[in-house]
Amino acid sequence: MGTATIQVRVLAVAGTRVWVAASGTLCVPTLRTMHYSLCARVVDERTQFYLDFNDVRRDDSLSPAELPRLLPAGSRLRFHVVGAERATRAALEADPRCRLYPDVASAWENWSRQP
Repeated sequence: MGTATIQVRVLAVAGTRVWVAASGTLCVPTLRTMHYSLCARVVDERTQFYLDFNDVRRDDSLSPAELPRLLPAGSRLRFHVVGAERATRAALEADPRCRLYPDVASAWENWSRQP
């Protein structure tokens, strides 16, 4: 059995927005790692996070009920979740701070319309 890893990369920053792409396996340890990575990027100027999950796979040992712990706390924060698996989308869509996108093109269109 191998060690699960997750990589989190910042691809773009503009105004209040930051686009973060993740790849790897989302399980209990990597969920915590990704949460702390997002928390480190929460500053006064950064309140909108585009989270590209196209290359993220949830390990079966991670319950969908645990997925909301991924997101940092804060009512001023907004999360634009891109390309997540069905179980991940379902777990995060209950959070009013989240907006879901099926693909990068639709999320990028929204990103591009903002000043």
